[in-house]
Amino acid sequence: MASGRFGRLWSLGHETFAPSVRRILSVKGKGATSYLQGLVTCDLTKDPPPPLEEEQFGEKQAVEEAGERLITSKLLRATCFLDVKGRTVSDALLWKQPTENDSYLIDVPSDTANNLLAHLNRYKIGRSTKKVVIEDKSCDMSAHCIYGTMNSNGCPPGFLAAVDPRHPSLGLRLVSTQPPDTTTTTTT
Repeated sequence: MASGRFGRLWSLGHETFAPSVRRILSVKGKGATSYLQGLVTCDLTKDPPPPLEEEQFGEKQAVEEAGERLITSKLLRATCFLDVKGRTVSDALLWKQPTENDSYLIDVPSDTANNLLAHLNRYKIGRSTKKVVIEDKSCDMSAHCIYGTMNSNGCPPGFLAAVDPRHPSLGLRLVSTQPPDTTTTTTT
């Protein structure tokens, strides 16, 4: 897998997303994995695939050339939620919480969050998922992005961190399980 110039698109910096931009939904409880498996485009029973390799001028760059290794995480995957006709309800970043079985956080654009929440609740009723709890955690958690690094190791307590699974140039994605601080939006 090539590392290339991943993470160099925006130089160094970070961004904290206010709930008006990105929201965090929670799906947890016994059977949450099988419940979500029927609603998403990714396979939750397997490890997520690594991001696509970067190509520059038609040639793949070697990892050694970049000096920084791309370390992907099994906690984060990109997915889309689909309705019964196969149409997209929302795209999202889906976090598997490492401390709990059958517990997921969904990092979703705010403009589609209400539709997704209604969609999730609609299909919870029709399934044998009485123990699955669906909540909007946007007041208790926040989404962040760090540009210019691909090192998600050593994340402090209260955070989940992983390289964006869509493409590493989109930064290191974080979810804070602490109340959001929306006073800082972008720093470079």
